[in-house]
Amino acid sequence: MVQQSSDPWRVLWRLVTSDAVLVALLLALAVSVTLTAWIPQQPSSDADYARWLSETQARFGQATSVMRRLGMFRIVSSLGFRTVLALLSACLFLRLVEDVDQLRRNQAIEEPDGAWSQVPDSDLGDLLDHLRHRRHRVVHASSFFQVDRWPWSGVLSLMVYLGALLLLAGLLLSHLFGWQVEGLVLQGGERRSLPGSGNWVMMAENGGKARHSPGVVAFLEESGPGVRVSARGGDGRPLPLLSASDAEPSTDLKMALTGDTYFAIPDEALVVRLTPQSEEPYSRVDIQIYSSPSGEIISEGPTDKGGQATFSIESMTLNLTSSPYARLTATHNPGRLPAGLGTIVLVVGLLGSLLWSERRFWLREAEASLEATGAFPSWLQDEVEGL
Repeated sequence: MVQQSSDPWRVLWRLVTSDAVLVALLLALAVSVTLTAWIPQQPSSDADYARWLSETQARFGQATSVMRRLGMFRIVSSLGFRTVLALLSACLFLRLVEDVDQLRRNQAIEEPDGAWSQVPDSDLGDLLDHLRHRRHRVVHASSFFQVDRWPWSGVLSLMVYLGALLLLAGLLLSHLFGWQVEGLVLQGGERRSLPGSGNWVMMAENGGKARHSPGVVAFLEESGPGVRVSARGGDGRPLPLLSASDAEPSTDLKMALTGDTYFAIPDEALVVRLTPQSEEPYSRVDIQIYSSPSGEIISEGPTDKGGQATFSIESMTLNLTSSPYARLTATHNPGRLPAGLGTIVLVVGLLGSLLWSERRFWLREAEASLEATGAFPSWLQDEVEGL
C-alpha cells in the first residue's frame, strides 16, 4: 500500500509554530539588542553626528565603512531587525491560534495511551480530595479519573503569547506614529506647538510645571535663569524691543539666559547685554547698556536678588523681572498603553505557567491498588506518602 505524503500546509504550520523557530527568533532579537549596547548607534540629531562619527572611526578604524554598509550602526531601524520582529509576531500569532484550539480540545476527556504504573500507599478518595484542594480539575470517566489544570494552564499559556503580541504592537505604534522633540526652551506662560494636530506644551506662569495636550508627555531636563523685559519712553508709551535682527518687535520680551544675551531698543538706539551670574533659575544678572552704533557703555550694574531691576536712562525706563526658563523634552508615544498592558499580561502568564503547568495524568483503581499514567508529578508522590 502506497503511503500518502503529508499535507505540505500542515508541515509548514508545524515548522512555523515549532519551539525551535521561536527560540531562534528570540535569540536573533536578543543578539540584535545586545549589539546596540556594544556598537554606538548613529544619533538622530545632526548636531551630535560629527562627534559620533569621529568616535566611531577612532574605535573601529577601517571596519567602519563595512559596518555601516551592513547597517550595524542603525540596527533597530534596519530591514533585518524589522524582518525578525515581523517573523516573531507571525510565529506568536500562529502559536496563539494553536493554543486557542488546544484549549478548546483539552476541555474534553482523553483516553490515556501510556502504560499504567502503581502508586503505592495511597487511597484514591483521599488523593482526589487533595488534588481538588490544590485547584486541580478532576473529571470522572467510566473507568478512570482525568486530572489536569484546565482551563487555567491553557489560559496562562495564551496570556504569554497575547502579552508578547501586545508589546510588539505597542512598539510598532510608537515607531509609526510616535515622535520626540528635545531641547524645548520655555518660560512662564509660553506655549509651543508640537508635531501632530492640536499638540502643544506650555509652562505655568510661575515656571514650576509644564502643561501639555492629552497624549503628550513632557520631561524637564534642566532649568535656568531668564528675564522678562519691558521699556517705556518719556511719554509713557511702551517701546518695541528686538531680540534679533529678523525677529518681530515686542513690547514685552521674554528671554532665556543660557549665556550672554542681547536685545535692542531701536527707538532709543540702545543695545542691552545680559549675563547671568550663575545657572540658578533666580540668579542675579549683570546688565550693560550700550549706545548704538558707537558702542559706548551708558549704564551697567546687576539686578537685585531674585532678578528684578529698573534702569532709568534719560527719559527711558527699563524694567526687568525674573522669568526662569525650563528645557524640556516632549514625547508622544501612542503605543505605551498596549505595550504596558502587554508587559503585565506577559509577566503574569510566564509566572502563572510555572505554577499552573499543563501536565495531565490519569488515575484508576485496579484490584487493591491505585494506578496512574501520564505526567504524574514527582512532588505529588511525596505528598501522597504523607496523606
